[in-house]
Amino acid sequence: MASRRLRAFKRWMSANSIKYSDALDLVELEDGSICVKSNCDLKEGDLVATIPKRACLTVRTSGAAALIEASGLDGSLALSIAVMYERSLDAESPWAGYLQLLPFSEPLPLVWTLEEVDSLLRGTELHKV
Repeated sequence: MASRRLRAFKRWMSANSIKYSDALDLVELEDGSICVKSNCDLKEGDLVATIPKRACLTVRTSGAAALIEASGLDGSLALSIAVMYERSLDAESPWAGYLQLLPFSEPLPLVWTLEEVDSLLRGTELHKV
């Protein structure tokens, strides 16, 4: 049985006219993450989903678009701000059904302490940088 989060996401997809092929399943894994699995072999060119532009969370579609653009931010930083803004709206965000699936933090080396960098990246090319 699908979790409450996955059911909410599917309702959000339906409300936003997002369609996906019967060849795909949305599955919740034991760790709570959601993945897309195919039920059959797919060929190059097979249509697996249609997502209207209005359903896409971008800097331009975010409620914070004017502020982000006025600040001169762009790229990944601008999109990060848009996601944070929409997430702060909770259920009031048009993307609430999608955003509730995203992790609240992502362990990126950029924000690790020096001790974490040394212990987790020792012996890798990234550690040399």
